[in-house]
Amino acid sequence: MPSLVSWNLTKKCNLQCPHCYLSAGRAADRELTTDECLALLEEMRTLGTEMLILTGGEPLLRRDIYQLAETASAMGMWVVMGTNGVLVTRAVARKMVECGVKGVGISIDSADPERHNAFRGGRNAWQHSVRALQICREEGLEVLVQTTVMEENYDEIPALLDFARDHGAWSFNLYFLVQTGRGQGMTDLSAAATEAMLTRLVDLQEDYRPMLVRSKCAPQFKQIAHAMGRGGLESGGCMAATEYCRITPEGNVTPCPYMDVVAGSVLEESFTTIWDTSAVFAELRDTANLKGRCGACEFKDLCGGCRCRAFAATGDYLAEDPGCAYQPTGTALPEEVLYWDQAAQERLMRIPISFIRNKTRKGVEAYARNKGVSSITTEVMNGALSGMQRTRAFGAASAFSKKPTHLV
Repeated sequence: MPSLVSWNLTKKCNLQCPHCYLSAGRAADRELTTDECLALLEEMRTLGTEMLILTGGEPLLRRDIYQLAETASAMGMWVVMGTNGVLVTRAVARKMVECGVKGVGISIDSADPERHNAFRGGRNAWQHSVRALQICREEGLEVLVQTTVMEENYDEIPALLDFARDHGAWSFNLYFLVQTGRGQGMTDLSAAATEAMLTRLVDLQEDYRPMLVRSKCAPQFKQIAHAMGRGGLESGGCMAATEYCRITPEGNVTPCPYMDVVAGSVLEESFTTIWDTSAVFAELRDTANLKGRCGACEFKDLCGGCRCRAFAATGDYLAEDPGCAYQPTGTALPEEVLYWDQAAQERLMRIPISFIRNKTRKGVEAYARNKGVSSITTEVMNGALSGMQRTRAFGAASAFSKKPTHLV
């Protein structure tokens, strides 16, 4: 099922970022109406969607944004909003909270205000975004700082990490540029530069706790973390077409926001039909279809490469990922069997969101392997979770709290 859906509600945006995958600016000629959106939300509920990212363009430019957020939240979905922060006032943040929004992702591409403003194409955009971070935190929303790493800001990442930590972000998400939308004309990082940054992130995850430090659009993080003897469980591994998809403002369903390959339109067939029967999704779900180095790689079932980057570079979403420098060895990965006792299993199953539950399982198991433990108990889970950072934002922590909660 699509546990996680990213929904570009509109192409309308108040900024003109040169790397925008949606080429946002003006609204599309035909965007889903409120009634069509509400019907689609009902389909998501039926299909089992657990987390919904409402983004754009700038989602706050849709007049029905609060109605859609409130409806999704009432259906039991965990709602996160992706915004540039320019339009976020205290009243807006309070309205988000009232509508059940759990977190807000705000884009910051430079720690230098002038550089960020010039890049984003908006006067005082940096100041507005920083104010939005502060307001959202004060109103009880979890905040995520989103940064796209490019040649232009590669050397700024340490400063941006400090910025995110100092502003109370629960997560710093580092996106690796995919040359799509307006980003087609931008210079992508070399495979070597990408590997160097990912290698650095493995250590930074430890240095910046309790803030999450996560890589996005770079699933080879799994291989790099493995080579360094780390679990690499908070980043890497793409869920596109398996647990995740994107819906465009026009109602097209694609595997990922960075891949404009249409699996179907919700205006022509049901979301369920698209998810279950799309030939595009079927191809992506079978790693035996991967080509080149990705097809020969021993990590293909853990990583699979970035299908969007392959598509952007070659026009073939099954081609090898040009952003990965790894040369497969053909050596099978060792299989390790861990035993979960009953209490630990029951505790794990209290996490209400399946893909968060799966990631938590992997995190606990990696912790156990690193500690040389073959049996997972609640004590082992406590040790693992103390280092897995602030998962409470998406419903996991309450299942592991030492204090009684409604989930325990």
